[in-house]
Amino acid sequence: MRSSLKTLRPLGLALALIAPLAMFFYLYTEGPQALLSPKTELSHSAVLIETASTGTVPPQPSPATEKSQPTAQIYRVPEKAWHSAKFDNLTENQRGWIGSWTKTNPYCRQELLTDRSAQAFVRAHFHETRPDIVEIYEALPIAILRADLLRYLIVLAEGGIWGDLDVTCEKDVAEWVPAEYRNSTIDMIVGLEFDMPWRGPGKPIASQFCNWVFVGQKSSRNLQVVVDSVIAKLKQIAHENNVTISGLTLEMLSDVVDVTGPKMMTIAILKSLEQLLNRTVDDRDFAGIKQPKLVGDVLIMPGNAFAANQNNHPTDQGDILATHHYEGSWKKEDAEAKERKKQKQQAVPAPDSLASAA
Repeated sequence: MRSSLKTLRPLGLALALIAPLAMFFYLYTEGPQALLSPKTELSHSAVLIETASTGTVPPQPSPATEKSQPTAQIYRVPEKAWHSAKFDNLTENQRGWIGSWTKTNPYCRQELLTDRSAQAFVRAHFHETRPDIVEIYEALPIAILRADLLRYLIVLAEGGIWGDLDVTCEKDVAEWVPAEYRNSTIDMIVGLEFDMPWRGPGKPIASQFCNWVFVGQKSSRNLQVVVDSVIAKLKQIAHENNVTISGLTLEMLSDVVDVTGPKMMTIAILKSLEQLLNRTVDDRDFAGIKQPKLVGDVLIMPGNAFAANQNNHPTDQGDILATHHYEGSWKKEDAEAKERKKQKQQAVPAPDSLASAA
C-alpha cells in the first residue's frame, strides 16, 4: 500500500503542475479570441471623441441612460465617424451636429481633423505609396477642393463614416443596411442627392450622390477610383491653364462639384462599378428607388435617406438617416468666382467683331 502511495505522489505532483500550465497556454493562445469579441472591444465605455489638437474625451454615459448596443453592425465597416475643420474652435451648432453621431451611435468612435492635423494625416498614409497625392493635396490653394479631396483620402486610408460639420445623424448607423444585404460585400454606402431619370444614350449622368455623408471600407476600391479621378482632373485643369497646381483658381473651374465634389464622386463610382460588373452603370440602376439597393458592391440609399430636403421629403422612401443643415460657406465664394469669370468673358470681344472692326 505504501509503495502504491509512493508511486502515486509523483504522478499527483505532475498533474498539479501540468493543469495550470495547460490553462495558461489555452488563455494565451485562444483566450483573447474567445473572451474578447470586436463588439466587446468597442464597448460603450470605450467611446472616444478625438480632436487632433485637443484629444478631448467627452463624459461617458451612465449605465441607466446608456443606449444598448445593437447586435447587427454594418459589416466590416469601421465604427468611426470622421469630420474636418480649419481649426477646432467649432460653433455651438457644429458641436451639436457632430455630437449627434456618438449620441445616436454610442459604440462609435469619432475624430475631427484640423487643417494642420489633416496635412500630417495625408503625409503619414500616402507619402510612401502615393507621393503625388501628398504633393497635390499640399499644393491646392482652394479650400473647398482640398476639403473634398481630404474626405476621400481619410476614408480610403482608414475606413469609416464621413460626415460634414453641418450634418446630423438621425438613425443608428447599424440599422442603415437592410437585413437582406447584411451578409453581402459592401464597399461603400452612398445616398442620392438628386434622383433623376435616365436621359438616354450618350447623355451625361443625371443623378448625383451626395458627398456630405458616405460610408467606405478601408482601402475601398471605389474610393480609390474617386481619388484617382480627382487627381487626374486637377492635373488636367492645371495643364489647360498652363499653371501648376498651386496656381489654380476658382475661375479656372467649370464647377466645383464637377472637379472634386459630388458629381465627380458620382461619375467615378459609376466608372468603378462598370469595371466591376463589366457593363454600363447609369441612372437606370437606381433612379426612383424606394429602398436601399445594392449595385455591385455599392449600397445606394434613396433620396430621403441623406437628402430629404432636396427630394421634397418623400413619404415612401423609408427613414431619414442623416440631415444636411447647409452651413457651408464655399458656395458664396464659388458663386463670386463664377460671376468674375462671366464678367471677364463678356469683356473679351468676340472674334467676329474683331474681324469686322479690322
